[in-house]
Amino acid sequence: MKINLFPAVFLVLLLLGCKNEDEINPEVLTQNQWLRVYEYSDADQPYDIVYSIDFKSDGKVYSEVFVRDMETKNVLGFLEYYNGTYQIIENKVTVSIIEHFINMGGTFYSNKEGLSLQNIENQSREYQLRKNNSELHTLMPLYASSLGIIYKRID
Repeated sequence: MKINLFPAVFLVLLLLGCKNEDEINPEVLTQNQWLRVYEYSDADQPYDIVYSIDFKSDGKVYSEVFVRDMETKNVLGFLEYYNGTYQIIENKVTVSIIEHFINMGGTFYSNKEGLSLQNIENQSREYQLRKNNSELHTLMPLYASSLGIIYKRID
């Protein structure tokens, strides 16, 4: 009995030679703006809650969550922001947060000066690029009670 090995060898080469479509390209990560916008309406004023994240080529990262007027796009105030550093490890973006400011006041949002510095130790977040590098997904721990945020690439 003669065995044809060509199909098996071809399949193995194909599987080993395929590039993961979601492999992180540092240039895509740093040369684009990443946003997630939620639309809301409170009384007569429609507004957006905008999550933004900005990766710099020097390994620094800056993120903020702010409220803006839906029609004029003017920023009304902030809910939080953080800065830190990031590394790409095993196809994940790992962010180490250095300073994290959040809204601790009695109002929904405030100016940046009104946000409070959180006492943090070893706080980090993980992200992964998906859908041909067009979406940045937060990776949530298994015990998390909320869904991750999906940022869209703004070219």
